[in-house]
Amino acid sequence: MQMNNKIGAEINLIKLPLNTKFEFELDQDNTDWVRDILLELNENASEKSPEAYLQETSIFIKGNIEKKDRSDMKEFLLVDGLVQVDYVTECVRTLKPMTMQLDVPFKICFLDESLAQSDLFVDAEDTFIENDTYELYFFTKRTVDFREMIHEQIFLQYEQYPILDAEAKLEGVDTHEG
Repeated sequence: MQMNNKIGAEINLIKLPLNTKFEFELDQDNTDWVRDILLELNENASEKSPEAYLQETSIFIKGNIEKKDRSDMKEFLLVDGLVQVDYVTECVRTLKPMTMQLDVPFKICFLDESLAQSDLFVDAEDTFIENDTYELYFFTKRTVDFREMIHEQIFLQYEQYPILDAEAKLEGVDTHEG
């Protein structure tokens, strides 16, 4: 079943039917919070403003979302998908603009925060459910912070010190050993 592409930054579990899998596709053109993440990724390139880079960069998020319920886990949300990002940054050596690409697959299980301190999940980073392993996140008041999860998944893979050409000699820098 196709879900409304207007997935908000937060997902209210009350509005999702139980045991129904929804597909979603989001990008910078149809979802403001997704566009904001792309703008943030483009902030490190100083040749133009992050907004000016929007025409040459992109972010696309697709996946599935399904609300479930189990006696030992209460109501929970399973989300799996892929984030594909092309963004502009700067080489830390030359300060020249460069394009980076990220493909970030994710499998997330959102549980009620009341389970965070339970014996089952207190020290867990992931859980095995529905014959697969999912990374754990927690929600509050039946509201999933979907934007924060996507943001975290991207920035865990983000190259902090991008180098355009690691083998190139820098002009004016003596690199001989001796």
